[in-house]
Amino acid sequence: MNLGDLIKKKGVDVVTVKAKNTVETALVTMNEHHIGALMVLDDSGAVAGIISERDFLMVCHKCGDVKYVHEVMTPKEKLISLTSKASIQEAMKIFTEKKIRHLPIIENDKLVGIISIGDTVKAMLDALEQENKYLNEYIMGQDI
Repeated sequence: MNLGDLIKKKGVDVVTVKAKNTVETALVTMNEHHIGALMVLDDSGAVAGIISERDFLMVCHKCGDVKYVHEVMTPKEKLISLTSKASIQEAMKIFTEKKIRHLPIIENDKLVGIISIGDTVKAMLDALEQENKYLNEYIMGQDI
């Protein structure tokens, strides 16, 4: 399974926020959707970066001084992303090595989805459960 398959299974809807939105707007949006990160778009709708729970934690001691998403987000230049052709194992490697929890999936400079470390763990567990089921049926001599 590659990341394109995972996105199709998970759903292609990506919750976003504009770089010029307030930090409060981003926090409310994350809470409403029960998610840990938002893709940040510029005025033209292009990816400008990502903002995550960790970004907020890094600046929470300056709460009164930080007002806008673009002041907190990880900008596009530092954004770590993959394409839909990448494997789940590649994503897991990046999550582990870079100590991040969210990866945007970008094709030809267009945002096509976002996955979390939880999405990849769930996909791997589902695949293992399916394989285990088939192996048990094979061992027990049942028709598959």
